[in-house]
Amino acid sequence: MSNIRSEEATAELHRKILIASTALFMQKGFERTTFTDIAKSSGVLKSKILYEFSSKEEILSLLVTRFLDGVTSASDAVSAKLTDDKILIYIANEVLQIYMAEMNEDMRNLYLAGYSMPKTSEAVLKRRADMMYHIFGSMFPELQLKDFYETEIASMGIMRAYMTVPCDMYFTVEAKAKRLVTMLLRIYKTEEAKITEALDFIGKIEFEAIAEKAVKSVFDELAIQKQ
Repeated sequence: MSNIRSEEATAELHRKILIASTALFMQKGFERTTFTDIAKSSGVLKSKILYEFSSKEEILSLLVTRFLDGVTSASDAVSAKLTDDKILIYIANEVLQIYMAEMNEDMRNLYLAGYSMPKTSEAVLKRRADMMYHIFGSMFPELQLKDFYETEIASMGIMRAYMTVPCDMYFTVEAKAKRLVTMLLRIYKTEEAKITEALDFIGKIEFEAIAEKAVKSVFDELAIQKQ
């Protein structure tokens, strides 16, 4: 009799762990959540969890990856109906992340944990560098992937900073999105006319409604109710 676990069984095990971990990270915070907490909440033996994930950050990294995949899918689905311009599609994706972070403080904190923890932030950084290389590589043929990686260290820092400070009546999410778009595009020496086009483009998208739907979709996949 084989002791090899099927892909379906592994996926189900990971799903249970992610469901419990996400809820706990949002309720207690990443630092205060323990493997014992996750085991009790998920119904999975602690030894099994530790066999699958050597650290909480590995769980967080998988969670953030799935979260970003959901954001990208939601953003691309809307943007593709309006344009095939890679720069505009990228910008819409960044703005949607801001709107999602503004929807809920627990979600903001979970997002920021992903952007702050060493291994998880490294995965996010590589993801962003690959995306920028695909988008801007033809504009800067002299640059290599490592150049985009180095540039994205600054770009990701800007993104994290804008996520950190909540919006208020003086600094609305719309204003935050416009400033973010302008700064991110200027890093890549984008012409002002293109920046204006990008700002006009994001004004055509109902980000709040899309963010609400995207959050529900991601959390439904993990069987978690948004707080």
